[in-house]
Amino acid sequence: MAFRTDTLEEVSLPDPVAGAGQVLIRNRAAGVNNIDLLIRQGLLPAEATPLPHVLGVEGAGVIQDIGAGVDGLSIGDRVIWLGNLGAGGYAPFTAIDATYVAKIADTISFEVAAAAPVAYATARNTIFSYGAPDTGAWVLVHSAAGGVGVAALQVARNAGLRTIALTSSGKLDFALSQGATVAIDRSARDVVHQILDITGGQGVALSLNSVGGPTILRDLRVLSDFGQIISFGHLGGAPEGTAVDLLTPYFNKSIGIRSSDLYTLWRTRKDAFKAMLQQIATDLETCAINPQVHCVLPSAEAIIAHEGLKSGRAMGKFVLRHDP
Repeated sequence: MAFRTDTLEEVSLPDPVAGAGQVLIRNRAAGVNNIDLLIRQGLLPAEATPLPHVLGVEGAGVIQDIGAGVDGLSIGDRVIWLGNLGAGGYAPFTAIDATYVAKIADTISFEVAAAAPVAYATARNTIFSYGAPDTGAWVLVHSAAGGVGVAALQVARNAGLRTIALTSSGKLDFALSQGATVAIDRSARDVVHQILDITGGQGVALSLNSVGGPTILRDLRVLSDFGQIISFGHLGGAPEGTAVDLLTPYFNKSIGIRSSDLYTLWRTRKDAFKAMLQQIATDLETCAINPQVHCVLPSAEAIIAHEGLKSGRAMGKFVLRHDP
């Protein structure tokens, strides 16, 4: 499935081949992510997405072939994977380094499994990689009903953290069902007051912020001493404010603002990333996590999934199905 900026279209391309250190995966399902929309809109550098570009950075399927030097994986294994831009989850086959692949149990459906890699790797990275909060601390989760938001609520709950979910009014009960301690309407005028009231005036130890725009400045008002904002997306536009606006008023609280891109870990700390992906596979098997799939569509209907994701009405993730 290749793309133009206004649509998606099927094209005939050669099937990939497993090189040294790689496996060839017959994709059975693929997760749909915001980065797919950004690529279609031409918002990423052209050199990073040369045409024809096959979308899809995560998926689940069965190993069809194995390149030289691969250990611990076999033909026929059911797996999840997370790749870079152009990995081709929307296509029938993906060739990818074995580092970015983990086996999954037979009890897990491909559709559910395909919804896990990006969301739960992002959640684990933002919660644990930069100094995890103490048990019982409060964590603020933006876009809490989306794929990453749901993952963050579940991962934080499992780690003994308390969460405040920010989402639209119609999704509050859904966020609570996914592990949120409290859910707040993100459009309420008194969001800051509500957060401070919930935390007894102490504020949150961590804000997981995928929105950007004016919300970074607002989050600063609800951070506890030594609190952190992890900015990992700009769904609401580029973050507003200068360094003076963001840091000077809160100097005496020793707060931090960090940008986080999962691909930094993916690219530079491969052993840590592999361990994270294997932990996600284990958590799927033990039901410690439960990815929420909003809708499963045939891969030929990817454009419908994109429009649904863009609408902001989804609860959980859109997944594309590849027929065997």
